[in-house]
Amino acid sequence: MDQFNKNVYKKQGLFDEFSSSCLGKLVIMGIIIIGLCVLAIISVPTEDQMFNEAEDNIRECIQDNNEKKGDIVDEIVWNIGRSFSVADSTLDNKETLEAFAKYNTIDVFRHSLYSTARISNSTHPEGVRVAFGIFGFVISTVHYNDLVLDFGPVRGNYDDRLIKTTIVPDDYMGDTTNINTYHYENNPDN
Repeated sequence: MDQFNKNVYKKQGLFDEFSSSCLGKLVIMGIIIIGLCVLAIISVPTEDQMFNEAEDNIRECIQDNNEKKGDIVDEIVWNIGRSFSVADSTLDNKETLEAFAKYNTIDVFRHSLYSTARISNSTHPEGVRVAFGIFGFVISTVHYNDLVLDFGPVRGNYDDRLIKTTIVPDDYMGDTTNINTYHYENNPDN
């Protein structure tokens, strides 16, 4: 008969038993989430920081799109780059920046865990999010189509009629189309 080896089977500690249970895992996860929330509340970017970073990201967006137009994938990649870079101070097209300042407004909203910057203009009166800040970072989400840089009429002459009247001669009776009669089973009596 084999003897019981006490060195192989050791009693678990109270922390090991607690962390192995379902309740223990939930409590530990809750502590981690609460810690992240406290860190997020402490490190929310200020309104000045959000405004300056959003304005810088918008200037970079205007510079990128003056060079070449991109699709949505290019905008996403450029937004990642804009979050970690600064716009050039030598923008040639000053009229574009003046038009941006004239037709768009940047509003910053501070929430409990994060803050957002929204741009309002005539096409988006409720505003479109162009940046959000969390854990001290400002992440760009601006798209060139969200900006209004030119303002003009939507369509041309408002006095033009949508349905134009044409002059038809009195002797015109219309066009006759070829009409082929259909007979069931090729029987003209049916």
